[in-house]
Amino acid sequence: MEQIDNAPAELQLSVREFWPESEWDHAVSISRLESGWSAFAQADTRDADHPCGAFLHYIDGVIVVAEWSIGWFQINACNLAPDWVPEHLFNTRHNVGTAHKMWSERGWQPWYFSAKILGLL
Repeated sequence: MEQIDNAPAELQLSVREFWPESEWDHAVSISRLESGWSAFAQADTRDADHPCGAFLHYIDGVIVVAEWSIGWFQINACNLAPDWVPEHLFNTRHNVGTAHKMWSERGWQPWYFSAKILGLL
């Protein structure tokens, strides 16, 4: 498990702004596994045959679909409202704030594989 003091400064600042202190280390640990602590990380598995949400394969019985995940918390832009500008997720505060909203609604479930590794699920 990572500690918040080891995370990049801009990530620390936003995690401390949005999450309760009891979740700071969990949040930065999820971010480390998801993006390698890169605000500019992208996982884009879409192609002409696999638009957003198209089935790709299973991992350990879990369905994996085409995604366009962005930033610190690898927020999947495919799941955002159509009027949302995906590139906003490269902004640390937007990315961390969106991640916090997801966490407040679903816990660590949106980061299923990382959360399993960390024992959060």
